[in-house]
Amino acid sequence: MTLRQRNRLAAVRQIMDTAMDLFDQHGYTEVTVEQIAAAAGVSPRTFYRYFGTKEGLFTTDPLAAVGLGLMDERIAPDDLPGSIRRIIEDIHTTSTLSEGTPWRGMRYVIEEPAVRAAVYTALDDASERLASLLRSKGADPAQARVTARAYWFGVYFGALEQWHLDGRTRPLAHYVQEGLSVLRNGESMRR
Repeated sequence: MTLRQRNRLAAVRQIMDTAMDLFDQHGYTEVTVEQIAAAAGVSPRTFYRYFGTKEGLFTTDPLAAVGLGLMDERIAPDDLPGSIRRIIEDIHTTSTLSEGTPWRGMRYVIEEPAVRAAVYTALDDASERLASLLRSKGADPAQARVTARAYWFGVYFGALEQWHLDGRTRPLAHYVQEGLSVLRNGESMRR
């Protein structure tokens, strides 16, 4: 990473951390973009450049926001399980948000309908891009769509959601591995 990219990433992290602090103190709906920007020491214009909307705090890939490539570019169609694990690791290792987790805002994804809708829209977009990539590699359209949605909604978001709902007592990687094992082994819900 260049110095400029490191500085931008630090700014993105600062804005995200500040927003979460404000949401925790005042509630998500009570906090405005202008308040977040002022508390983070940036202009509202800077906030909008990185995140677009308040809900963008929950859908923006920080690495892409600073010019380090989209999450999609880190996906290898012939190694989807490894790609999902690497994405989780990348997000975790590049985050310095409070509570030691890049998913500090997961509470708001669960509780706030506007945030949840934005996250679902982002996952839907990511699924469409992955399905297109899989089709370009020869996958049948139905197979590509189901596979893409299984990875983004099932493994990625499902693991993240369950990890949060379980109180974050085990590492997120364990939930991801369990989700991947369902896809890999075709396990059913019986146990």
